[in-house]
Amino acid sequence: MKNILVTGGTSYIGKHCIVELLNKEYNVRTTIRDINKAESVRTDINKYLKKDTNIEFFEADLLKEKGWNKAIVDCDAIMHVAGPYPLNFDGPEDDQIKPHKEGTIRILKLAKLNNVDRVVLTSSIAAVWMGVPGDKDLDESKWTNENTKHIDPYIKSKTIKEKAAWDYVLKNKSIKLTTILPPVVLGPGIGDHMHSTSMKFFNMLAKKEMPIAPPIKFGMVDVRDVAKMHVAALENNESIGKRFIISEGTYWAKEFAHKLVELGYNAPTLSPPAFLVKFMAYFDKNLKMVKPVIGLDYNINSNSAKFLLGFDPISFDKTVQDTSIYVKTIEAN
Repeated sequence: MKNILVTGGTSYIGKHCIVELLNKEYNVRTTIRDINKAESVRTDINKYLKKDTNIEFFEADLLKEKGWNKAIVDCDAIMHVAGPYPLNFDGPEDDQIKPHKEGTIRILKLAKLNNVDRVVLTSSIAAVWMGVPGDKDLDESKWTNENTKHIDPYIKSKTIKEKAAWDYVLKNKSIKLTTILPPVVLGPGIGDHMHSTSMKFFNMLAKKEMPIAPPIKFGMVDVRDVAKMHVAALENNESIGKRFIISEGTYWAKEFAHKLVELGYNAPTLSPPAFLVKFMAYFDKNLKMVKPVIGLDYNINSNSAKFLLGFDPISFDKTVQDTSIYVKTIEAN
């Protein structure tokens, strides 16, 4: 297995996956929506490679047929990373869900057509997060109920995307699927990713774009570990047919804010009571997205990834510190 397609080559996670694969001497091709960005991506990636190597670029959009078959033909495996990740999405719900679901099914169908039987799919803890109300232990057996009242389109789209993939594989058993479910992803980007969901999350507190540290608990993982786990899953046949949550740990927003203060940021450390923040969520887009989990104390179980994939995560402290260095470097240039 040498020829790997990584979808979403301009993305925060996608670039790290490409670097990880190239440094392990795989032949890599990637899809990007605008082929004019190919050289910029190549320049970013080359800085992190152990030796000169080649990468092929293909122009393809998740909502269009054009370009996908050409990108997939002669591949041995696919890492499907591509997908829109906007926070505070204001458009019609279907505009958020459609690229995730239809794009994923299109790729799986073309994989089958071209006899590509191995797929690693980037999902999200969002597909687990909102299952049974009050459930405090999240693991791969849990699923978000996409019919939950007032569920955010982002969370709903992630859930529908992964469920659609597993439903397709159930009916088309030639496809060997593994899904990777990261929570909040931080860590240094490759190139400028200041407009990514991850950096927007970082800046909400680091730049006090959110005036409080809401009583919200979240899982965190380093983007470098996310890429490593995609490759580990690809190389381990025992991962086939399984979901893997990868989280270094869970942290209250207040803990994150205090870490940012240690690093010199004027982050908000005031954490009002949950009942008050739930009321505030009716008027704040950032809070509205996570309203169902405000005040909820829970744990995320990543034991499967640790046991089968050798998941040994970079520490929370190092990830936040490295993210800070990355953000300051990008903003200085």
